[in-house]
Amino acid sequence: MVPRFPVALLLFALVNVALASFLVPAAKPELTLADVNLTPKILEEGKPASWWLARTFLASTRVPDVVVCGSSQIGGLQAADANTSGKTVDLVFNRRCLTLENDLAKAFGPGAEVFLSALPGAMVSDHFAISRALFRPSHHPALLVLTVSPRDFIDNTLPSAGATDSYRFFSQYTDMSRYTGWAFHDPWSRFTYFVSSELPLRSQLAVFNQTVENFVEKLKEADTAGGGVASKPSSTATSDAASAAEQVKFVMGAYGGNLKPGQAVLTPNLPKIYVDNSLDYKHRYKDQNPVSYDIQFNFMHAFLAQLKQEGIKVLVVGMPLTKENRLLLSSDFWQAFRSRLAAECQYSGAEYLDLSASPDFLLGDFCDTVHLNADGGTRLAEHISKAIENSPQLRSALKERLEPLRQTAGPR
Repeated sequence: MVPRFPVALLLFALVNVALASFLVPAAKPELTLADVNLTPKILEEGKPASWWLARTFLASTRVPDVVVCGSSQIGGLQAADANTSGKTVDLVFNRRCLTLENDLAKAFGPGAEVFLSALPGAMVSDHFAISRALFRPSHHPALLVLTVSPRDFIDNTLPSAGATDSYRFFSQYTDMSRYTGWAFHDPWSRFTYFVSSELPLRSQLAVFNQTVENFVEKLKEADTAGGGVASKPSSTATSDAASAAEQVKFVMGAYGGNLKPGQAVLTPNLPKIYVDNSLDYKHRYKDQNPVSYDIQFNFMHAFLAQLKQEGIKVLVVGMPLTKENRLLLSSDFWQAFRSRLAAECQYSGAEYLDLSASPDFLLGDFCDTVHLNADGGTRLAEHISKAIENSPQLRSALKERLEPLRQTAGPR
C-alpha cells in the first residue's frame, strides 16, 4: 500500500503549483464599464460591493478630485451624508461624500468632488489593488485620503491579504503577480483560501451579527417603554425598530454577499446606538504581530510609491477609536504602529494625521468601539478638510485641480 502522507504531500504540492499558475496569468484585461454593465438580471440577483464600487467609479461623468479609501469605518461618513442631504443614501450607488465636499467648499469654493472608495473588511492591500485597477494615467484624483486602523494590518480573522472579496475581484483587472508572495504569504494560505467554500467576509459577518443580534429588541423596548408599564409593541414600531437596527448595522459594515439597489440604505437622523464589540476585536487583535502586519506595511509602501509616481498627493489618516478599543492593544504596539505610519509617510512625502486617540471624538460619536456614527462622521470630515487646507502641498494640488474646471464652467 502506498503511504498516505507522501501522497497527500505530493497532491498538496501539485495543487499549489496549479494555483500558482492560476494566480500569475499571462495578461490582465483592463477593467472597463462593459465589465460592470448593469442588466435586469443583476438588478434582480445583485452583485458584491466591490462590483458596485467599480461600476460607480467608472460610470462617473468625471474623475473625482479626492478619493477617500477605507474600510467599514467610513460608514460614519455615509451616515453623515444622509443627514447632510436629508435624503436616503443607498450604499450600492451613493459614493459621493457630500459632507466632506461641503467642508472643502468653505476653504476652496464649490466644485470639489469626493469619492468614497471604501469596502467592509478592506485592508491596505485592497486599496492598492483597487487603485491599480481603476486609476488611469493622467486620469486620476488629485488627492487620495488613506484611512487606516490597526485592524487593517493585524486582523487575525483573515488568513491572508488575498483572501478578501475586493482583492480577488480587482486583481482580475491588474497585474498583481509581483505581489503574490505577499497576498498569499505561504502555500498553506493559498490552499486553504482556494479550497474553502466559505468567504472570509461571510465568516466575519457571522461573528459580528452575534454581537448586534439584540439591536432590534433593544429598540423595541426603547420605542414602547412608557409610564413604567410594559406594553405590546405595535407592528409599526416593530418595523421601524428593525429598520433602524439594520441601518446601524450597515454603518458598521455588516453587509456582504450580493447587494441590490434599495437593500442597504441609510436614512437621515438614525438613532444613536452603542454596542460594545470588544469581544470581536479581542479575537481580531489576538496576535498583535502576525505575518500580515509586515505584509500590509509592504503593501502600504508600494501603494504610496505608486501614488507618488502618478503625482497623486496623499493624506494618511489614523482613524479615531474609542479608549476601550485602544486598550485592547499594548502601548508597545501603539508606539511602533504610529512610528511606522509616520515613517512611511515621511519617506513617500505623504501627510499624516493621527486621530486614533483624538479627544475631539467622544463616546457619543461612535456606534461601537471602532465605527463612527453620523455625528462622528461629520467630525471626521471636518478634520480631513482642515488637514487638506492646512497642508501647502495638499492645498496646492486641490486648487490646481479645481481651477481648470472652474474656468471651463465659467461664471454662474
